[in-house]
Amino acid sequence: MLRVLDEISGDEAPFGLFGAAGGYALAARRAMHEFRTGPDTWKHIAVGQRKWARLNPRAILRDRPLTLEDYENAPFLVEPFRLPDNCLVNDGGRACVLTSLERARDLKHPPVTIMGLGQHNPSGDLYQPGHLTGPTGAKVAFQQALGMAGITRSEIDACQIYDCFTYTVEITLQDYGFFEPGGGAEWLAGGTIEPGGRIPVNTSGGQLAEAYHMGLTPLTEAVMQLMGRCGARQLGPETGTRKPEVILCSDNGGVLQTHSCCILRRWTP
Repeated sequence: MLRVLDEISGDEAPFGLFGAAGGYALAARRAMHEFRTGPDTWKHIAVGQRKWARLNPRAILRDRPLTLEDYENAPFLVEPFRLPDNCLVNDGGRACVLTSLERARDLKHPPVTIMGLGQHNPSGDLYQPGHLTGPTGAKVAFQQALGMAGITRSEIDACQIYDCFTYTVEITLQDYGFFEPGGGAEWLAGGTIEPGGRIPVNTSGGQLAEAYHMGLTPLTEAVMQLMGRCGARQLGPETGTRKPEVILCSDNGGVLQTHSCCILRRWTP
């Protein structure tokens, strides 16, 4: 068994560190030390996304409600992560079609346009990283995408954030500048990202509660929301939120080692 783990994780395996959960748990633990984040922040993300999943007929955890008390009583998977802090593991498929705006005008659904793109890869080494508690690649990637789109953060109506773990959502939103380091619990309290909230996040339930399809989970949800194809979870009057014009998407790889950012807009003739 040790030989198998060594092939997966190299020198880390003998110390019990293998798999993404262990790496992100170390990052989250360091963040708890540096800016006093922790479960009081992450619980709002897990519960908020589960509320969106309850509105999504395709969400794997649609029929499993989650309260703050449920979160606090959930078992640890890898400390400091409890079970609801971790993304799902599932098979499945998802796709989106890219074409020219000229061609898209003739299609069945209204098109969605790409406003801005950004990417930053801060590190390939996890042994002594300095990026795990920020700034991650999200900060530079977001600035690039905003610059290309020619907009400000205040014009973003919703976010679809890559959410392999709840901490990933927190550090991404923090590096995007939605709140200062350590301000996540206050910013998230009161349902900020939930149905009825001022900045909806991961409206399908995300990878924590809908399904894990890597970067296509946030990207395709953003496209469908901007097309108006999301039924009971549709942003706008249906969920007590703003009708979306601009949605921000993120993706990251490794243990916060790479990051990409995409800003999409609803197209109107």
